[in-house]
Amino acid sequence: MNAGAFGGKPQEVVTPESLLFDAAERIGRLREGRLALHLHLSRLLPANREEGRIRIAFRMFESMVTVYRGQIFLLSNSDIMLICKDAQLSDLDAIVYKLRALFSTDPLTYAEAADGSDRFVALYDLECDYDAFFALCGEMRDAVRKTKADVAPQPKRLPLEATTLVQVLDGIGNTDIAGVVRRQACIRIVEHESAEVEFQEFYMSIADLQKALAPDIDILSNRWLFQHLSQELDQQVLAALGESGLRVPPKAFSLNLNMSTIETPAFQTFEAKVRGRAGLVVEFQMLDIFNNLEGFFRARDRLRARGHKSVLDGMTSVGLQFMDCELFDTDYVKLSWSSDMQDDIRTAEIQHSLGPVGFDRVILARCETEAAITWGMSLGIRMFQGRFLDSLIAATTMGACRNAAACTLAQCTQRHGVITGTPRGECADNDMLDLFPSLQTLR
Repeated sequence: MNAGAFGGKPQEVVTPESLLFDAAERIGRLREGRLALHLHLSRLLPANREEGRIRIAFRMFESMVTVYRGQIFLLSNSDIMLICKDAQLSDLDAIVYKLRALFSTDPLTYAEAADGSDRFVALYDLECDYDAFFALCGEMRDAVRKTKADVAPQPKRLPLEATTLVQVLDGIGNTDIAGVVRRQACIRIVEHESAEVEFQEFYMSIADLQKALAPDIDILSNRWLFQHLSQELDQQVLAALGESGLRVPPKAFSLNLNMSTIETPAFQTFEAKVRGRAGLVVEFQMLDIFNNLEGFFRARDRLRARGHKSVLDGMTSVGLQFMDCELFDTDYVKLSWSSDMQDDIRTAEIQHSLGPVGFDRVILARCETEAAITWGMSLGIRMFQGRFLDSLIAATTMGACRNAAACTLAQCTQRHGVITGTPRGECADNDMLDLFPSLQTLR
């Protein structure tokens, strides 16, 4: 765009925050009877910020705009701001009550802040609270401005379509698939005294795969075509693991696979290579299960008949409220940790949902801090995955490694997480990388 047409100044990008700031500025001299209601939807858990529910919440305020000469703004972070005149507080309370019901599965709707304030909604009486409200609008406008200025333009990628899928599939043979395979240990705590590796999960780094396989194509833009692509990638990962040359095989390999892969020659070949040397665990995503329930039960039973195990993967505290994990009868259920699970109400809900499964069969994943481990152990969970454990494994390895002085904890953690490539080659003792030492239990 030619800046000269606007007096030599670049035209400012219009955002909801800039429109809100302009509106707040205009009413500065006409504050009588005006109220502003700020709905903090950005504070909801990511799983509860679905676009559909945000839009429903936005539409619930439309009647207030008409009746009370209001303005409504859906902000960039999904917050909603309503400004209105001479509104009845009972009408606002009624809408907020319905909104709490709409998002009732989220602790934001019932958990107060430390100072006793409501974290879900804030009400401003602009006759007396205008300065604080106007300052908030300015801060939000400036924050969005800064974010847009800081974000470098990303190169535009082609969508994954039938034609580009062929291009991607053709490139797989020239891609170092082993270089994008990552691994993470699942730790089992034994009798509160020590901890050992239950299995090692092997999965693809999507970011590295995108870069290596098709930097100019957005391979995640079409879920159904990506699933077709992932079926081919399954074959490549199985082949890469079969030829990986790990110095010490894991107690068990855990793999994220499509259900159809279980019946392929590639899986049978890998199965034959590890039989007698390591166990085999296959993780199934809930969305894939729903798309092919019959195929899931067939794959699960086939694995079980051959002495292998299965995992119901990707469960969240919110998702547990809508399904009975026991019905899927997998050997393990993997639950993703989030800090809201420490809330007493949410903890009780999880106990009710997973109690019939048995907490000895639950894996608590995405454990970033010691708090996650402590919470899980209080419920009887004994298997854990996450970056906190990755760092603990690396620290324990360095404590026993003759070459530890030449490495940092971050380097050791990274080297544990790959099966080939430069980071592994930089390690002076690959045996130590593959050994995964026993750990002392957190007390």
